[in-house]
Amino acid sequence: MSAGFRLLEEHSSLTLRSSTLAGLVVALALVVFGTNANAAAFSFGDTANFWPTYGNGTGDDGADAIGVPKVTGGRAITGNGGLLTSVEIDYTADLSPVAGGPATVGHVIPGDLFLDAGADGSWDYVLRLVASADTAIGNYGSATILDISAATTSFIMSGSDNTGHWAGYLIRDAHPYAWSGAGTALGTGSLDPFNELASGGTLKFNLGALAVGTQLRIGWAVSCANDVLYETVAVPESGTVLLLASGLLGLTVIGRPRKA
Repeated sequence: MSAGFRLLEEHSSLTLRSSTLAGLVVALALVVFGTNANAAAFSFGDTANFWPTYGNGTGDDGADAIGVPKVTGGRAITGNGGLLTSVEIDYTADLSPVAGGPATVGHVIPGDLFLDAGADGSWDYVLRLVASADTAIGNYGSATILDISAATTSFIMSGSDNTGHWAGYLIRDAHPYAWSGAGTALGTGSLDPFNELASGGTLKFNLGALAVGTQLRIGWAVSCANDVLYETVAVPESGTVLLLASGLLGLTVIGRPRKA
């Protein structure tokens, strides 16, 4: 093979690698930021059966889900600068066996959303949707966001099998699903409307803009605590991801052959 052909082959190979890397940079930007350069979505799964220290010493502790719904994970959505704007939680099967009404008639309702900024093991914020076990879904359109970092821990608990309004139901006993303590009001949030009898769906909790750092723990459960969410997600600031993309793009430039 002549030197000219070798140079042409090397040039084509480098150009292909550069183009491929540039494509990866674009793909990274699209995956992380979508069509909005100020938004990013960070996924989490569902690996915990119960919140730490809230196992009840029964067979419940070994079950990820007891009946329905089944939580599968979700996403933490951040805006510019890494401020948390919303949390989405995905689930399968119907959310509740009873349409409408309060939890006191066996009706399953979404619990409060708990957030641990920095994932240090202590809840910092709660989107307080549930005032009591009688809170109806229709009241979720506007809810207070509380700073509970300095408050005494106080929860509304799930109850126990076949007792009270859970007569005839098996649930996860004695597990937190809502906040009943004090806190400092930071603003208002909401839970988007949803079809509780649909075969699966996504619950979207709107939070405005909360500073959560680069590690966030999310806690949530329905009122029967049939399935419980306790997950940690990395939420790097938007600038960090942009810096990574810029660095990769720089590599594509460095890797290109220079003209003679």
